[in-house]
Amino acid sequence: MADAVVWRAEVVLIEPGTQLHDAEVVTQNGVILEVRQRRASGNDVVRELGSAILMPGLVNVHTHLDYTVMRGAVEDVAFFPWIRELTARSAVLTPDDWLASAVWGAAECAAGGVTTIGDCTPTGRAAEAAAMLGLGGVIFQELFGIDPAGQSVAESISELEQKLHSMRSICAGTPLQPGISPHSPYTVRTDLLQAAARYAHNNDLPICIHAAESLPESQLVRNGIGEIAESLRRRSINWKPPGLTTVQYLDECGLLGERTLLVHGVQTAAGDLLTTQQSGSAWAHCPRSNAKLGNGVAPLGLLGDRVGLGTDSAVSSNTLDMFEEMRFAVYMQRASRRQIETIGARKIVSMATEGGAGALNIATRTGRLEPGSSADMCAVSLNSISCQPAYDSCGALVYSCGARDVMLTVSGGRVIYDMAAGSGPFERFPGVDLLPWFRKLKGAEARVREWTSP
Repeated sequence: MADAVVWRAEVVLIEPGTQLHDAEVVTQNGVILEVRQRRASGNDVVRELGSAILMPGLVNVHTHLDYTVMRGAVEDVAFFPWIRELTARSAVLTPDDWLASAVWGAAECAAGGVTTIGDCTPTGRAAEAAAMLGLGGVIFQELFGIDPAGQSVAESISELEQKLHSMRSICAGTPLQPGISPHSPYTVRTDLLQAAARYAHNNDLPICIHAAESLPESQLVRNGIGEIAESLRRRSINWKPPGLTTVQYLDECGLLGERTLLVHGVQTAAGDLLTTQQSGSAWAHCPRSNAKLGNGVAPLGLLGDRVGLGTDSAVSSNTLDMFEEMRFAVYMQRASRRQIETIGARKIVSMATEGGAGALNIATRTGRLEPGSSADMCAVSLNSISCQPAYDSCGALVYSCGARDVMLTVSGGRVIYDMAAGSGPFERFPGVDLLPWFRKLKGAEARVREWTSP
């Protein structure tokens, strides 16, 4: 049995409404044993964190680690042309490129205090990268298939099954689990969505799907009009609109349920709240991505109680900084509704920790610092000029701090990022040599730069 480790900090944030000053967390074998006031340590290993907030590891409930290499490649372009260009540029990348990209994204998460992710991956490389960096969570294998003239439903599900077999091998022995992600209502046709829902339910797999993200998507599903509808017609794809909201349509396809994570929810109607609550589905709120791509502001009040916070990919929000995401989420809700009471610091910290864990259905394992939970923690330094004075812990985390202030990230008791481990960024990830991955990333970047529109 491993020795107990004592982690001491000026503030221990058990959960957003409960904190201890001059306190410590005791862990052993990857699990939290005790959260208590500072006391004599005896023979325990002690890590003094000083002027810092020791808090639950952040849960980035929706991201795409694969696409980190695309950061900044396609800027200031409307939503649907943006997707088309990203898809075209992706064709130049090799399997090694995708892995290097995902590793870089996983490292950014770890360095920003994230211990748990909900990642959607077309290649499966995100699972390898997350396992390498020590992250936990759910890796959703993406599924595409809008054109009936392409693969049959049986062929698509068979291919999905093969990819999941590989992913299960990667996730074995790690705090990761596989799931499936039929990408969206406009990239997966109805019969394939229904088959994916049956497959997930029969195999006890969580589901993630982009839903109600943009006006063109809403126009397509409701009325069969708009930019996405026109694109499908140009490809001779006959897509019959169900005449419903996206949430209602996905419910009819059998996709909603307690193990379903819906992403975005910008284009939601009042009736969608009842539908999602009755089904038990959760939402991932990604405010920076929604705003940057011009899709709007998701009405948090219509998303219900099961909501986590996500950065989306580095290509849509540019950073995987959950502190930025928390801050922006509060500002956008208050600005759009002109109400301070809409959301506050404690609520958004909850969404970024235990709320995200709940949305991924792993709240019994992570999201709070309590005995029996996985030792998933991050320490946020209060020593930077912009973080002092810090009258309130949640207020400081949301309105003053950033990923740059994270000094330590611990996942399952394993240190996965340690600012004290080295002066350079490549030296701060115990057991992982990032330099070779950086070189591979730069090679992938060169290929993305060289891409030209046909």
